[in-house]
Formats: sequence, C-alpha cells, structure tokens
Amino acid sequence: MRPFIFDQPTYRVIFGAGSIETLPQEVTRLGGRRALVVSTRAELPFAEDAARRLGEAAAGMFNDAVMHHPIETVHAARARAKALNADCYVTIGGGTTTGTGKVIALETGMPVIAVPTTYAGSEMTPIYGITEGGVKKTGRDRIVIPRAVIIVMRRSAFRLMFCPSLARLRIARKSVSSRTISMSCARA
Repeated sequence: MRPFIFDQPTYRVIFGAGSIETLPQEVTRLGGRRALVVSTRAELPFAEDAARRLGEAAAGMFNDAVMHHPIETVHAARARAKALNADCYVTIGGGTTTGTGKVIALETGMPVIAVPTTYAGSEMTPIYGITEGGVKKTGRDRIVIPRAVIIVMRRSAFRLMFCPSLARLRIARKSVSSRTISMSCARA
C-alpha cells in the first residue's frame, strides 16, 4: 500500500429547525462584534431577517453578490465592511453568496459564517472561484472555509434536499398522487 496523508479540516455545523437563532452566538464565538450580512438582491428578505436577529451586532448589509464572484463585487463588499467597521461576514444564500463570502475571506482573512439557502455544498469546501478581467479562476485554500455553517431545516427544504426530483415532479405532473411522488423519491 502506498503511504498517504489525509488532512481533513474541522467544520462547525449547526443544523436543525430553529438553528438560525444561534447566529448572534456564533458571531460572538468567533470574536465578532459587527457582522456584514452578504446576500444577493433576490435573498434580501433572508438577509434582513439575519440582520434583525443580529441586532446591534449587524454592521449592515451588502446585497450585491453576483454569480462568478467578480473581483469588483468582492472589493465593493470589502469597502462596505471597512466603512461600517465590520469584523466578520455572514453570508445568507446559495452558491453565489457563499462563494462571494469565500473570496472575501481569501482577501481579508476575516471569518465568515455561512447560512446556505440551497444545498450546493460550497460552504463545506476549500475551493473558491473568482472572475477577474473576464477570466474565471479557481483555487483552493482553507482560509475560505466558513468558520461556522448554520443549516436551517424546514420540512420542505428537507424533502427537496433528499429528493431533488420532487420539485420537478410537481411542476411536470401536478396530478401525480403523493404515493407516486413518494415512490419516485425512493428510487431517486
């Protein structure tokens, strides 16, 4: 057998119904006092809810995250954080928002807490992507791994996570019975 090294980073995952309630404690646990909440415009309601939960620990919001993480967007988020004296980031959203937070962490070293609203998995990897000068670059660095991941479970999210075909089935066949959907999920 060939020798090898398996070096797995440590992850902190807070999982379950109501887990978003731990957001202020997670900011404090990381030594944060003022968090910038990062999202896309489409995820603004989630970001507003996170800022409300953070109370005085919310420095403000940056709702301009966009796909492929253009360097200009990352610099704008960083400038907003600096103007608001933020010392950590909370990303609320899917891969676009999580990826933006990861590139911010790469450039600043500031801790990121991810609250994914989709199940792409980016919040659990050291891989990042950034677009600069129209060229998408990828890399790998442990500093981009969020220091905490808060996964808020809802029944509908649970079903979509473990049965991704369910949503497509509902759209394609509105007349499908729940028994058929359950059987389809079991086969998926």
